[in-house]
Amino acid sequence: MRAALTLALLLVAGPAAAGPAAPAASAAYDSECGGCHTLDGHSTPNGPALNGVVWRKVASLRDFAYSAALKRTIGDWTPGRLDAYLRDTQHFAPGTSMFWVIRDKSERRAIIAYLETTK
Repeated sequence: MRAALTLALLLVAGPAAAGPAAPAASAAYDSECGGCHTLDGHSTPNGPALNGVVWRKVASLRDFAYSAALKRTIGDWTPGRLDAYLRDTQHFAPGTSMFWVIRDKSERRAIIAYLETTK
């Protein structure tokens, strides 16, 4: 119940009110993304660093070898584009090397809200 309330507050109030340590958002990030992506500015062979990803140009980090599918994607990682990508990576960018689907809209929103707090 407490985690659900925290998540609800995060979604209603936004990331600034919840702060970077919002437990539900952090937990959603850790469970879905943290295994392959870092928030320390250094990409791994499994995924680019995600700190500052919101509003960053797609496929723009020099220390990660992006798939051709993502390199062809023009524009920035807006919250809406991140939502579409996390909903179904292959539908968003067919041929991308990331195969991931997060069906739960509130979980996607929590992850994106959390990523908005990272720089």
